[in-house]
Amino acid sequence: MRIVVAGGGLAGVSVCRELRTQNYRGEILLLDRDTAQPYDRPPLSKQLLQGLVEPADIRLPYGDRLAELGVDHRRGVAAGNLLNDSITLDGGEELCFDGLVIATGSVPRRLPGQPDVEGVHSLRTLEDALALRGDLESAQHLVVVGGGFIGLEVAASAVAKGIEVTVVERGDVPLAGAIGPVAGGWLTDLHQAHGVRVICGTGVAKFVTKDKRVQEIELDGGERLPADVVVIGVGAEPVTDWLAGSSVRVADGVVCDAGLRAAPRIYAAGDVARWEHPQLGLIRAEHWSTAADHAHTVAVNLSSELAGGPSSVRSANEIPYFWTDQYNVKLQVVGCVTGHDRVHVVDDGLRRVILYGRGENLVAALALNQPAFVARYRKAISAGLNWDETILSF
Repeated sequence: MRIVVAGGGLAGVSVCRELRTQNYRGEILLLDRDTAQPYDRPPLSKQLLQGLVEPADIRLPYGDRLAELGVDHRRGVAAGNLLNDSITLDGGEELCFDGLVIATGSVPRRLPGQPDVEGVHSLRTLEDALALRGDLESAQHLVVVGGGFIGLEVAASAVAKGIEVTVVERGDVPLAGAIGPVAGGWLTDLHQAHGVRVICGTGVAKFVTKDKRVQEIELDGGERLPADVVVIGVGAEPVTDWLAGSSVRVADGVVCDAGLRAAPRIYAAGDVARWEHPQLGLIRAEHWSTAADHAHTVAVNLSSELAGGPSSVRSANEIPYFWTDQYNVKLQVVGCVTGHDRVHVVDDGLRRVILYGRGENLVAALALNQPAFVARYRKAISAGLNWDETILSF
């Protein structure tokens, strides 16, 4: 019996480990597009970019034990096509499987007309981070295009290295879609207080290059910004193109039931999974904690199905959680902010916290440097506390 795990990030590696914990004794084949030993991604835009840690310091603690677990880890190999009970690799080899876990993650979006020249970077892999770190060593002017979490973390890391930083955001405020305009404004103020120029309401019209290297960025209004280095941080897309024509339904990720099952004997985990959450509805969460949480659910359910038992032994009901560290601030979010239609904000000099509601339900909470608050409201969302009860007990 063979299980193929497509994707060698945190979700994929964790699934392999959890399958052995569930006493699955068959073959496990891990397909990993990356060539490095499995590593943790959150430090890429922070500690590693600042030179505070090196690649060996961010390896997943169990990533180098895959051979001991009997996992055939194929690095530099990606899934090319899925058809029935077989998967074709990008090199043409066809592999049959009894179970499949889709953990292919996501890839950075590109800007229209984005040139392939020196000095222009996206950040997703260890290779990306090391290339960017090398460029920043001699840089004076960094332009970050896109005010998302990765872009703002890179901006904070570059400021720590003494680099002049400009963030260009097409929206009215960075992160408005992810955490709302109020919290996005808090982070904007934080960056401006550290000397970052934040330009909103415009995009990039042109990259100005010389000798195949970026020199300047021209904005839609005509302003030109000096740019030794440019980082493109305009979001990411789930890696699902290889699933075209298969039995797996794709709509902003791999659509799954509450147990992360996408089709008979096929499951998804991590960034690529869009699943029916018991409290929050159909969601997709590109967070470290979600990838770790999904691994156990997938291993339990797939093991049960392959053994002839039910396929929905366990639901993926953990409340999503993510954080970002920028300067001296830790912003933490629990739940799903997307689609909220009401907010409750406290900004009284002692606390900066926000509750988010959708209909009659509490769906998310956010706080700056308030870990106890975040833990409290993660439990409240899980318990199904409604909006009115939440505000009364606040």
